[in-house]
Amino acid sequence: MGDLLYELMGATQAADALDAYLAERDAAFQRLRSALADHGQDPEEMLDSSVYSVSPLWVWISARAAELGVDPHPLTEDPTRPTWPSWSRHSRLVDPHPPAATIALVDGFASYLGAVVSAAAPRASWRIGEHLIADHPLHNYPVLATEHHQIFLPAIPLYSVYQSAHGRSPMSGTEMRVHTQRTIDALRGEGPEAAAIEEPMVTVVAELDCFDVGLREDIPAQHPEVVEELIAQLCDRDGVESVHRYGANALIVNVQDWDELRLKLWCTMWLQRHLPR
Repeated sequence: MGDLLYELMGATQAADALDAYLAERDAAFQRLRSALADHGQDPEEMLDSSVYSVSPLWVWISARAAELGVDPHPLTEDPTRPTWPSWSRHSRLVDPHPPAATIALVDGFASYLGAVVSAAAPRASWRIGEHLIADHPLHNYPVLATEHHQIFLPAIPLYSVYQSAHGRSPMSGTEMRVHTQRTIDALRGEGPEAAAIEEPMVTVVAELDCFDVGLREDIPAQHPEVVEELIAQLCDRDGVESVHRYGANALIVNVQDWDELRLKLWCTMWLQRHLPR
C-alpha cells in the first residue's frame, strides 16, 4: 500500500489502513509518556484521562512543536518519513513540514484523545470514514464515529502544530479542550455540533482548479463582519492566490498545495475562534 493517500484507496486498502492505525495506538501513547518524562513532566499527572487534562497537555505539545520548528528536508527527501505513523504517510502533508519528533507527539496525542473521547462517548467506534455530502474529505480515513458524527482525530492537532512550527498562533489549551468536549457532545448526539454531518460550519468541494467553499447560512446572516474578516485572513495565508465571494455564503478559493481537508480545517478552526459565543 505504500504511502497511498486515503482518498485514493479501495475498500480493502482502507480497511487495512484502519487496522494499521489502530495497531499503532499503544506504541504511540507510550512514546508520548516517554517524551513527557524525558522533559521533566509527570506522565501520571499529565495523562489522568480527564477532558480537562487535554488543555495543559496541548500547551506542552504546542511549545515543543514551536521549539522543534520545521524539518530542513522536503517531504520527498525526508529520511525519517518511513518511520512516521501510517496516518501521516497516507495524508496530504505539505512543506515545510514538522519534523518526525513533532509528528510523533501528534500521534501520541491522537491516541490519548481517542481514549478520552471513547470513555466519554462509549457508543463511538472506529470505522472507515464515509463519503458523506458534508464530510467527503474524510472518505477512507480512520475515524471515531457514531450515527451522529465522525472525526479523524489527528487532523486538528496536526494543523495546529503546523501553526506552531511556522511561528504562528496554534490552538490554545482551552481551544483544544473545547474542541474535545464538542467532539464528545457531537458523538453523543448532543449540542449544536451533533448535526454537523447534516449541516457543518464549512463545506469544501474541489473544482477543476479551485475550491468551492460554503458557509453555514446562519454565519453570514448573523455575523457578516466575521465573514469579511475570514476572507481577509484567508487571503494572507501561504499559497492562497485569491478568494472570490460569489454569494452570501459561497466562496471560490484559488490556493496551491492545499487539499479539501486542510482548507476545511483552517476555515472551521478560524470560525470557531472568532464567532461570538
